[in-house]
Amino acid sequence: MERIDEVRRAVGRADLCELLSCAFAYPDERLVEGLMDGSLADDALACLVDAGCDEASARAAADGLRAWPDAGPDELLHAMRRTYTRLHLAPGGRAPIFPYESAFLHKERGLPGVPALFRTPVTLDVERQMREAGVQAKNNRKEPCDSVFEELEFLSYLYARLADALHCGEGESVAAWTERIRMFEEEHARAWLPSFMRRTQELADDGPYRALAALGMTAMGVLS
Repeated sequence: MERIDEVRRAVGRADLCELLSCAFAYPDERLVEGLMDGSLADDALACLVDAGCDEASARAAADGLRAWPDAGPDELLHAMRRTYTRLHLAPGGRAPIFPYESAFLHKERGLPGVPALFRTPVTLDVERQMREAGVQAKNNRKEPCDSVFEELEFLSYLYARLADALHCGEGESVAAWTERIRMFEEEHARAWLPSFMRRTQELADDGPYRALAALGMTAMGVLS
């Protein structure tokens, strides 16, 4: 029974990270559809509970995603893309919230100059940890591998591999994947993702991204 619970938690965390990865990539029609039909909220609730979140907190975070059943899909997508661009993609290093770990920390720490996006110590270490876990960064020549969505996708992969090892009862493999997760969360995810979610809550308008960031904050508490 204990192993079943551990597998369920690992699968829940893998699914939760995958959901957040999709939520904080550039918005598309699938994300809007999930907000409008309630499936995103349903999935968020199930993932949070499976990941180990108490049901009251999980339900509060998921219910925040149910506010747009009657929105026009084109209008909602346009509004989300406008907000995403304003928050994360302003040109010339002027984004209020960089969606890349290295650049985000550069701004948070008040360092001078425009932050670099590629081949920084942070991006190189993220790339190394991905490579050693058997993952190749996507589009790493066009998009830094330390983006919020790619780091969350990598965490999803790590938890999925842990779930497989737990299911098979492979003790050494369980220990190895657990250590990879601990190292990546400690050295990268927890270094900036809680602050990223908090800043998004503060600066987003009263729309989907505030609710998605609230979900992200709840998720960060579960993962830590």
